[in-house]
Amino acid sequence: MSPEELVKKAAIITGDIAAAGKLQPDQANKFIDFVIQETMLDKNARVVRFKPETHDINKIGVGTRVAMPKSEAADPRRRRGVTTSKVTLSPQVIAVPFELSDEFLEVNLEEEQVEDHIVQMMARQFANDLEELYINGHTVGPAAIENDIYPPGSTTEYILDDYLALFDGWLELSEGANLVDFSGQNIEPDVFSRMLNAMPSKFRRDKRNLRFFCSTELEQRYRLAVSGRATAGGDAALEGSGNLKPFGVELVPAPLLPDQPKWVEHVALTALTPASLSFSPIVSGTVVVSSSTLTTNVPETPFIENTDYTVDLTNGTVVRLGGSAIGSGDTVKVTYETQSQLLLTHNNNFILGIGRDIKVEQGRDIFKGANQWIMTAKVSVQLEELTAIVKGKNIGLL
Repeated sequence: MSPEELVKKAAIITGDIAAAGKLQPDQANKFIDFVIQETMLDKNARVVRFKPETHDINKIGVGTRVAMPKSEAADPRRRRGVTTSKVTLSPQVIAVPFELSDEFLEVNLEEEQVEDHIVQMMARQFANDLEELYINGHTVGPAAIENDIYPPGSTTEYILDDYLALFDGWLELSEGANLVDFSGQNIEPDVFSRMLNAMPSKFRRDKRNLRFFCSTELEQRYRLAVSGRATAGGDAALEGSGNLKPFGVELVPAPLLPDQPKWVEHVALTALTPASLSFSPIVSGTVVVSSSTLTTNVPETPFIENTDYTVDLTNGTVVRLGGSAIGSGDTVKVTYETQSQLLLTHNNNFILGIGRDIKVEQGRDIFKGANQWIMTAKVSVQLEELTAIVKGKNIGLL
């Protein structure tokens, strides 16, 4: 079934929307299928469809040795057990509101079909936006130029990106996992080898279920490196379209995993003492230092580099300058881009939750002369097993 057919069958057609706007269970499931199939998440994540406000995923496992010596005709006197825990999905509501004016509907080339076409386009972009949030979400909330988030807006002042601040995505969640810092080393077989060695042995036994996840640009750089070999593998990397498998593990390019992920953290700047950031080296020209209280509704002019602060890109530090508009001891929001990141985990460790109560509602503003639409859904992400993920950071951009 094509994406267009899925969208249509999920009731994303103007004439099929129920008055209340809530999709029927089979429609909601088909819409969720569409969202997954539109992204790299298909077959690379565990999808949980839930109804309540929060959803617990119970886990059961055996984390330590269970075998012990046994003497003849004697009770070993000890008993082994299992460990239980749970992962909680706490969903957030997201919305896609848009409207189409009567004038636009009258003069466009597609005439009566344009509204259906635009609603389908919005549904497809909705899928991409969800993937962006699943990967790049960060509750601290990055600073962004207002016009980039809510045009038309200021092209020089910054606001809080409140969408990415909804919850922590997989890049942030994996900061608590097994970390390998490559300090600017370029992508090569040694990178994959070191990450595999950093994976606990109990999780790397079956490489068929493991996946490397990276940006499309990083995958292309590795493909180029492999294609230079005078081997069948080199020819396949150059001419083939299938995913590469370094050390037998599939390398999955994720289009919405940035090659230079944007990172954000709140840092206290005291006196003239350098404060360390989480990543180094930092990508030149990407650092924005703003107030930690930055909001979405009030654009701000950020602090000025070399006047209020300086940054050591190589060592990943920021320091307040004398006479700065930043007071000693003040906490600031530092938004910057890192070098490439690479994730290694099994293909069901990424958990994404999507509520079944999906709504696609239509209305009419008679005073403006416009048809109004809004799509709403509840979503959440988690990692099932934090110790089953390895994160490679600071991989070179060359």
